Amino acid sequence: MDDRKGLLKFIPPSSAPLRVLIVESPSYVEDIRSLMPNADIGIIDLEHCSDLERGSVDLVVAEDVFTLAPEPYDALRDLGQALTDIGTLVSQYHNIRFVGVLEQLRLGFYPERRRRLYAKPEVVRLLNDALFKEIAFAPDNVSTVNIDAWINFGFDNFSDDLKVETWLVKAGRSKAEVAALKQCFTPTIRAELSRLIHRIEYDIDRAENFERLFDLCAREAIFEEYLADFIRSVVAHPERLQLFTRAAAARNIYLEFD
Repeated sequence: MDDRKGLLKFIPPSSAPLRVLIVESPSYVEDIRSLMPNADIGIIDLEHCSDLERGSVDLVVAEDVFTLAPEPYDALRDLGQALTDIGTLVSQYHNIRFVGVLEQLRLGFYPERRRRLYAKPEVVRLLNDALFKEIAFAPDNVSTVNIDAWINFGFDNFSDDLKVETWLVKAGRSKAEVAALKQCFTPTIRAELSRLIHRIEYDIDRAENFERLFDLCAREAIFEEYLADFIRSVVAHPERLQLFTRAAAARNIYLEFD
């Protein structure tokens, strides 16, 4: 049974030499070192996010970026740029729709003056604006209080939102299926694949670029399933996928598109 707590729920064990950045949460170092024994772990303050090198980090653990950063969007943008194109950010936010907060507001008090509160749509908007593609949430600090009265008041309780004091957030620079593709080959090979596919799609020296595409696949051992998934992910006009199917079949390469 996985009994990891907090943001550690979003951090799978790995023996890879990943680059991990912890933002103002040194208490995570020991746990992450246990999960990722070969990781290169660094720690910075929120005020230094803008100093990070682009594409230099695989995982960012920024527990308080939503609540403590002077400008959360700017910090998220800087951290996103520091991640590789398949990198991941994990964080959390305090839920303004938690019944404990709502009850205090009903009584005329605002109990959270020293930390920001968010609703989930606002967090999604911030992450989307910072160019994160895949966003997942997990509840933390869930109350057992009866919420029927609040539902009767008209408050929606989607995903038990009214009971959750803190939401954990995981945001990827690429969608999961695209990230899986990107892990197979180097950025240079992927960039060349994408360039050739787009040239074929828009009928730029199509025959010549088909030859180059299949030569590249043979040279780099790019297998049929990968090629089909990659083509599907970059082609903007799905009706043109049949061009690739026909050209590949002529070379005894079989590409299947759903």
